[in-house]
Order: sequence, then C-alpha cells, then structure tokens
Amino acid sequence: MTAAFDYEDMHHLVDRLTPTQVRRLRLLVAQDEELSEVVQSLPAGDVSEAEESVPAGLLALIGSINGPEDLADRHDDYIRERMRERFGDSA
Repeated sequence: MTAAFDYEDMHHLVDRLTPTQVRRLRLLVAQDEELSEVVQSLPAGDVSEAEESVPAGLLALIGSINGPEDLADRHDDYIRERMRERFGDSA
C-alpha cells in the first residue's frame, strides 16, 4: 500500500512542477547512479539537447556552493569584501 501511495504522491508532485522544474528534476535523476537507469531505458528521442549539453558533475558543483541567498546577484560585492578582509583596503 505504501508503494502505491508513493507512486500517486509523486504523480501529483510532478504534475505541479513547472516545465523548468521538470527539466531540473530529470537532470537530477540522470545524475543519480541508481535512478539514471530509468533515463537510460527511455528511447533516444526523449532526451532533449539541453540535457545532453550539461557537463557531468555540474550538479555536484552547484550543490556544493553554500552562501547567502543573494550570492548570485551580489557575488562581486562579496568578493570585494573578502579581498578587503584578507588584504586590507588596498584591494
């Protein structure tokens, strides 16, 4: 009974995702050692060109970045602050 509930729950979850979120989820599945077997079993026409162009290990890199929520927007400011902390005001 639990497997049936999980299956239905996952269907509802995926149905609520945006197309961008679905592509990201598929990339996550493709990067997982165990789950990637499902993606590999699909016909070749089902894999989009965008997914094939993502370098291996990219998701591992993205997941390893810890920082403030606005890191992407203010990365230059954060770098300058760290340079000032390390090297003083001359940086």
